[in-house]
Amino acid sequence: MEPIDYIQDLIYRMSIKTDEQGQAVRSSGDSVGWKARKEAKQLKEEYWIDIVDKVWTQTTDVNDREHLFFIWSYLACHTQGTRAVDKMLLYFRAAPPREQMVLLYTFTYVPFIPDATPFLSLSYAKKSSVRHHAIEILGRCDREVVGERLIELLSISKNYLDLFHILLAIQKVNLQMAAPYLVPHLRSNKVDIRALCIDMLSTFDGNHYLSIFEHHLAKDLSSSIKWHAMKAIAEHGTPSQVKLVLKRVKSIVSRPRAGRQHLISELMYGISFLHRVASDDPAIVKWLQEVRTTKYDNLFEHEQKLLSELLAE
Repeated sequence: MEPIDYIQDLIYRMSIKTDEQGQAVRSSGDSVGWKARKEAKQLKEEYWIDIVDKVWTQTTDVNDREHLFFIWSYLACHTQGTRAVDKMLLYFRAAPPREQMVLLYTFTYVPFIPDATPFLSLSYAKKSSVRHHAIEILGRCDREVVGERLIELLSISKNYLDLFHILLAIQKVNLQMAAPYLVPHLRSNKVDIRALCIDMLSTFDGNHYLSIFEHHLAKDLSSSIKWHAMKAIAEHGTPSQVKLVLKRVKSIVSRPRAGRQHLISELMYGISFLHRVASDDPAIVKWLQEVRTTKYDNLFEHEQKLLSELLAE
């Protein structure tokens, strides 16, 4: 089969929602279309970029064009340079608004987008799904270009989903200048918003925000947020946080726990911190030895292993 015929056949199959026998499927993963999209993700050679371009010029069907953008988006991931995404941008700018709305999400698969202009405009869209995709795409653009807009959005946003996408975009572009604008959002009643803010403050300027991490370790009602705060203190903490961390880890090991959520637990971060900054403190040494004996059964296996390794040093 010629390459152009293959791409035409592929985009045809990408639209089929039934199985190979034309029967309805219980799971979308069993459909011809899903399998074709999986197949499209495997195209890696650069010459496919131009083959897809040829097919594009021969079709006006919006669904087919969506599938072609999908193929280009993964070629953008697999090939060097920006040729694939340049094709996407060229046709996206020329597309009517309705078609742009169909094609927009495919840019969320692209690792880097050299022109943020269309998406800066769409970040003002009234339709939430369009706005969220546009904000997510800004996280794949040059931070020098999108930074001001992301900070503006962070400062004015009251919508939870908007804010979530804004934070992810800021995190992805590593926008360190946004750090002070994250602090007010630590009052959010959404755990994932607080967690993202703590993680980014830790990454951007962890030493400066130690008092914030202390506050959330001591006062936040969410065990997930305590985990993020303990992680930040483990990375940036000083002897000033020893008393607080010791109180928290003592509370953790005082009782058996039902399960674990993280590969590295809050207790492991706490123990590692104490060993790093207070390994010569007799009180800390004594407590660690007590944990290894009287509280050892309250530790998970991976926590026991860490404690044994630290005490063996």
